[in-house]
Amino acid sequence: MKTKNKLADILMILMVTVFVTSCSNDDNNISDPVTNPDPTEENKSPEIFNLIAVADGEENVDVKPTFSWETANDPDGDVVMYDVYIDIKNPPETLYGENLSTVNFETTERLEVSNDYYWRVVAKDSKDGRTESAIHSFKTRDLTIPNEPITPNTVFNGRQEASAIVFSDKLWIIGGSDGQRFNDVWYSEDGENWTEATSSPQFSRRTGHTSVVFDNKMRVIGGYDGAYNNEVWSSIDGENWTQKTANAQFSKRSSHTSVVFDGKMWVIGGQGKGKRFNDVWYSEDGENWTEVTTNAQFSKRNGHTSVVFDNKIWVIGGYDGNYNNDVWVSEDGVGWNQVITEPIFDKRAGHTSVVFDNKIWLFGGDTPDNFSNDIWYSANGNMWEKVTDNTPFSERFGHTSTVFKEKVWLIGGYDENIYLNDVWVFD
Repeated sequence: MKTKNKLADILMILMVTVFVTSCSNDDNNISDPVTNPDPTEENKSPEIFNLIAVADGEENVDVKPTFSWETANDPDGDVVMYDVYIDIKNPPETLYGENLSTVNFETTERLEVSNDYYWRVVAKDSKDGRTESAIHSFKTRDLTIPNEPITPNTVFNGRQEASAIVFSDKLWIIGGSDGQRFNDVWYSEDGENWTEATSSPQFSRRTGHTSVVFDNKMRVIGGYDGAYNNEVWSSIDGENWTQKTANAQFSKRSSHTSVVFDGKMWVIGGQGKGKRFNDVWYSEDGENWTEVTTNAQFSKRNGHTSVVFDNKIWVIGGYDGNYNNDVWVSEDGVGWNQVITEPIFDKRAGHTSVVFDNKIWLFGGDTPDNFSNDIWYSANGNMWEKVTDNTPFSERFGHTSTVFKEKVWLIGGYDENIYLNDVWVFD
């Protein structure tokens, strides 16, 4: 009996020992965040990589370049995506391409001509690891000047002092003169093939008028039809025209300028019967006009140009009894400041000016010595750079220029021999 009890005691001791040992082993398998850490392995960012093209310091780069760079290998095998930054400032901050899976990028949004740019690429993995490339700089090409016009002779007559505007995704030419005045209206969807919208609109044959697009309508303002006038006309299709006023509050005139600025149409300077003007007017409807100044700081003139640039109105050159090459600017149309007194381009009138690629461009005109076919530009209205003083298009004045489909268009004019109807395009 004692033997059985002793055997039972031994078995009980063994069972307790096994249980305690087992529990002790299980406890050792429980992770202790202090004594037995087991964190997730730290993410490693993509490796350093190099930019390939556009090369650092490269010049004459196209306005729609293709960029490329080396693959950024990821130590963890994560998928790597790329962001491309391009800017005129350093470091570049404008995002052009995002989450790219390839190591190249072709811009669809054109860059500006004659500009210094900077670019960089950021490689990203799926765990927020980031590696930035070095920053490269480059300069875009100059304005492209073709050797031949897109068309040497359009279907409409050669002419000077017509007006050109862009409306309804078309390029329009209105009126002008070849010694005989016109009031025909033409349009083109490509600058090469032209269609006559009407040969006899409701307004008279005229020259030296201005045209703008305002409130989703084309506008024709003033001009000379055998007499100076101050009419204002509008159209939504180029064929049918409505007279907004037969006698605007400003004096009858031609060879003035018009712009759209601050939600208004503006008329600046020009010439009337026996006199010139330096007054400035605006209208919010084309019918009612308000004079903001009778006598602006610049001289009374005609044949000048006006553009809106940097949220200001600019007046360039013109004829006040003498040719001018002065440049004036205003933030409100009331007060005018002369930017420079002696620009490096020749004094002139009958030239054209447009704003393109965030620069003011000037084309040709009538100078004291001869007609001109030079091209100039300025990024600030103060400092001017010459593109060329002898373009393939003939020396001329009274031509028209505008910006259409991301290009500059120059049409017609007079070259001292003939009235022109050629069409040139620059980009």
